[in-house]
Amino acid sequence: MDQEDALFGTPNEPRQPPSTGPTPLPEWQVSLLRKALDARGLTGMAERQALVEEVVGRPVTSLRDLTSREATGALERLGEDRRRADTGSSWDDRVEDTWIDRL
Repeated sequence: MDQEDALFGTPNEPRQPPSTGPTPLPEWQVSLLRKALDARGLTGMAERQALVEEVVGRPVTSLRDLTSREATGALERLGEDRRRADTGSSWDDRVEDTWIDRL
């Protein structure tokens, strides 16, 4: 078998152990996080950092410090909060039932 024909490397090639550290955050996730923060009107770095730390639950010095899993969770949470804020009036967003609901 040619080396070019091998799908997974050559048979005599030593196996590389899998990486144990967190993988760096892809640029597309960083971009999505920035857009989500922009959509909330947060322009100051302190505001942005405080919100990301609140969502992630740990101190973060940069968006690139996040793991891919944390970034995905943050995007979901920011999206949920944004949808909740865009539902309409305070009447639509009420939590408890009114007398009309109980009829």
